[in-house]
Amino acid sequence: MLSLATLIDFDLYRLYLLAVLILILIPGPDMLLILSRGLFEGWKAGWIATAGIGVGALVHSVLAALGVSALIAASPHLFGVLQIVGAFYLLWVGSKSLQGAWKLWKAQAGGAVPQVARLSPRKTFLHGMMTNLLNVKIILFFLAFVPQFVNPALGHVGVQSLILGLTLALFGCGFLLVMAVMASGVGKALMGSTRIRAALDGIAGVIFIGFAIRLFLTERKFA
Repeated sequence: MLSLATLIDFDLYRLYLLAVLILILIPGPDMLLILSRGLFEGWKAGWIATAGIGVGALVHSVLAALGVSALIAASPHLFGVLQIVGAFYLLWVGSKSLQGAWKLWKAQAGGAVPQVARLSPRKTFLHGMMTNLLNVKIILFFLAFVPQFVNPALGHVGVQSLILGLTLALFGCGFLLVMAVMASGVGKALMGSTRIRAALDGIAGVIFIGFAIRLFLTERKFA
């Protein structure tokens, strides 16, 4: 009968947890999305987006455990298509943020008081999920990093990979939930100023575009 003790090398797992706690602090598209949603729309929107990111991470974990991620990375054409689609998606997100910043600046110049455009919960969820799913760097992460903490001697390599992937998703989403609440608190203090809102939207847009460029230039170094 299978048990957690027979599926996981706990010495490796403790090292993995330490690595995960460090990795989730590294800024990326997911973190930027949660910060922007929390700032502009409040913690509820941030939590909904986090749920979408969690679903995306779950899909990545399952695909990696089944070996599908390896097949994608091994196919230059398929990997390239996903890479381009993901980069253009982030580019689109960044351009929307810049467009929002421009509208806020124009409204301020005209003396108007603009309203913050809010996405529906469904769109917010999908936004989070697609931001995570289309990031091919996550595929590379699962293929290059996670296997280092799998013990082949225990067998059930796919199950071990799935457990490690779900661990990353759980800790990552927990961290993002906290970030959403913190961003919401900051947003309440700052969002009364149209100038600050426009500046933050513009900064977010530039960073998203930067992530898009970095994703487009990602290489499959292990392939």
